[in-house]
Amino acid sequence: MKRILCFGDSNTWGFIPGSGKRYPEDIRWTGVAQKELGPSYLLIEDGINGRTTVFDNPYHDYMNGLKGLPYSLNSAKPLDLVVLMLGTNDLAFTDAFASSNGLSKLVSHILHADNVYAGPTLGAGHFYPDGAKLLLVSPILMHPDIAKSKDQSLRRGYEESLKFHNLVQALAEETGMPWMDAAEYGKASGIDCLHMSAEAHHAVGIAIAHTIRKIL
Repeated sequence: MKRILCFGDSNTWGFIPGSGKRYPEDIRWTGVAQKELGPSYLLIEDGINGRTTVFDNPYHDYMNGLKGLPYSLNSAKPLDLVVLMLGTNDLAFTDAFASSNGLSKLVSHILHADNVYAGPTLGAGHFYPDGAKLLLVSPILMHPDIAKSKDQSLRRGYEESLKFHNLVQALAEETGMPWMDAAEYGKASGIDCLHMSAEAHHAVGIAIAHTIRKIL
């Protein structure tokens, strides 16, 4: 069985726009991808609302993705692939370019987990028996109406989210890792301008499943 860690934010967790409740397992993109891939694959969901790449939320320390990553990798190992989709929440603290730099740090830690977290005692193959593999997913765009948000930190979010495609593509090419753009398949609901509808989850889940199958 292929083990795949899906490390993301509220759109991986399955946040229902406007309500804050969670989509059922078969509606979330992870569940859709799991069904599409079948029993030979195990998708391990690891989405946290508000998760950033490397930026601290002053009220919730656990939302920093880099701080949480070692717990997630160690809990899910051994792994055949990590699917990484983060960046949207960074835009409350910084711009898309700085977010891509944060994403780069996560990529490095994921690809070198056997050295970063296992150390010389456990050695190569502790996290990835067949070698580290990573699928980078550029997040969906924020809805343009985010410019009207009461939260001033997110008002530039749509314009910044437009930059994710090129930045994630550049990072993928730099590291030699495969990537895809979730914005080609799903978009943010106009209800809260951040989260996907059930239809978007389905389209993104199918697309990610097909990409996973090509990689593995």
